[in-house]
Amino acid sequence: MSPGPVPASRLRALRETGIRWKQFWPFLGASPRRLLLLAGGSVLAGLLEAALLALVATLASALSQGVSVVDAVPGPVEATASLRTLFLVGSALALVRAALQVWLAHLPAVMSAQVMAHLRRVLFERFTRTSWSVQAAERDGYFQSLMATHVSHASLAITRLSAGITAVLMFLTLLASAFFLSVTTALVLISASVGLFLLLAPLSRRLRKHVRELVAENEEFSKGVHEIVQMAEEIQVFGASEAYRSQVDQLIQHVRRPLQQTRFLTRAVPGLYQSMAFLLLILALAVVYFSGATAIASLAAVVLILIRSLTYGQQIQTATTGLNELIPYMTRLSEALEEYAAHPQVDGAQPLGRVERLGMSDVHFAYEADRTVLRGVSFEARRGEAIGIVGPSGAGKSSLVQLMLRLREPTRGALEVNGQDATAFVRADWQRRISYVPQSPQLIWGTVAENIRFYRPEISDAEVEQAARRAHIHDEILSWPEGYRTVVGPRASAVSGGQRQRLCLARALAGNPDVLILDEPTSALDVRSEQAVQESLAEVKEDVLLFLVAHRLSTLSICDRVMVIVDGRLQAIDEPGALLEGNDFFREVSDITLRQAAR
Repeated sequence: MSPGPVPASRLRALRETGIRWKQFWPFLGASPRRLLLLAGGSVLAGLLEAALLALVATLASALSQGVSVVDAVPGPVEATASLRTLFLVGSALALVRAALQVWLAHLPAVMSAQVMAHLRRVLFERFTRTSWSVQAAERDGYFQSLMATHVSHASLAITRLSAGITAVLMFLTLLASAFFLSVTTALVLISASVGLFLLLAPLSRRLRKHVRELVAENEEFSKGVHEIVQMAEEIQVFGASEAYRSQVDQLIQHVRRPLQQTRFLTRAVPGLYQSMAFLLLILALAVVYFSGATAIASLAAVVLILIRSLTYGQQIQTATTGLNELIPYMTRLSEALEEYAAHPQVDGAQPLGRVERLGMSDVHFAYEADRTVLRGVSFEARRGEAIGIVGPSGAGKSSLVQLMLRLREPTRGALEVNGQDATAFVRADWQRRISYVPQSPQLIWGTVAENIRFYRPEISDAEVEQAARRAHIHDEILSWPEGYRTVVGPRASAVSGGQRQRLCLARALAGNPDVLILDEPTSALDVRSEQAVQESLAEVKEDVLLFLVAHRLSTLSICDRVMVIVDGRLQAIDEPGALLEGNDFFREVSDITLRQAAR
């Protein structure tokens, strides 16, 4: 077999690593400058260590010979010094080197922590500013994995890189010092080091392969665990069957196999390097001996430098292996950052005032080119109107809502605000003017007031209370142990489904929106809670443009007009009485509702 492909594969691996570092470099913040400081400090530490090794060898030789004055200190310049002077110089060099080593340990720790904070800040910023289509396409748990596992590994890569830089420069500094003592030994050391790296290169390639597998399987495992947390209630109810346990066990086993190989090679490669390096040390000493070296102090210094060089050589191999293990995480992180940045939210430049009219003009929408969801939807609604939205499952109601919220953009046509294309307006202004209560509203872990305010510090306590009154939840809040300071959360048992719905309605009303959209606001409520929500909506409808997605006709009782969406088309939009006479779907739903009520 021709040896040609091997160097080519090494070049590809080096090229790929270089590309990833180039992509990753902008996210290192101030670390590049600190890396330069680290490099300078490492060279200085290497020079100090070389001087210390030469002094130790000289002192050991002088003590063995019983002399008090050394005529020739190993190095490029001949000098004479007393043992007392050498002891003092050596002690001073050791203390300076100790202080320098502490600084060299502190600097990577600072860089690693700052890179972690910077990356998480950038990642969160880009995620929150990317389009909803990108966010919605991600599987649950992926972003959490990026923020936790991938960023942590990228931060660790800075520590490994710093250790590698320090080891390389210390190794080269000692090597340069060895040239002053023995050119032959230095050349043997260079050849041996290069040979060791080439010898262990196939194992490094295998390590990179297993790490890529480990990254992929860890992501799948994180997503699976996230799903377990999300489905905890259903798991308790239905029980974790053997089939379910088997599926989870498969996820665990898929992570175990590449993890085992990765951990094995991570430990084995440096160990092999160390063993082979000792063998080469013996050979190097043999070369020194047969070259006729007679100066005992110089020979001792060379031996010490060889031993220390082996240590730094092993550190280089360990850092290289560790970086190979971390690069796939950095690759995924870089790809995610690029993906988020490549699909920003569509924003306009024109300020948006009070919303008086909202509508669509010949809107088409498709998630994929061959799967059109909405076709030719056109309507206009005005402030003070309550518009119901009905239709069979899969008709396109949710897509219509997402377009009105500007979470997605029409494939064709336009969402119009006050007669203008909505994309012309500043998105932040739009977000302040429109509000939304989803079908399954979520509470954050915090006080009632924090849940209503929802990260909008400009909303005062008085406005929080007013919103709660408008949502007909104020009196119930006051009955709770600490009122508005009562802590609630996603699974707080003290909050019923109806109370959760009205708390989130208060959240939507707290910003005094111009447009309010509710998706199935009463579908999971009891009669009493439904009545409370209905009263709230009836009171606020005069101040806002209200859209209600509903299946229950009772929910639509406050609506001035109802939109009927069937097969992605706006089949009709009219008063409920007119629809009963002229729309088959609306009439059918009405008949079913009446029959159910009569039972």
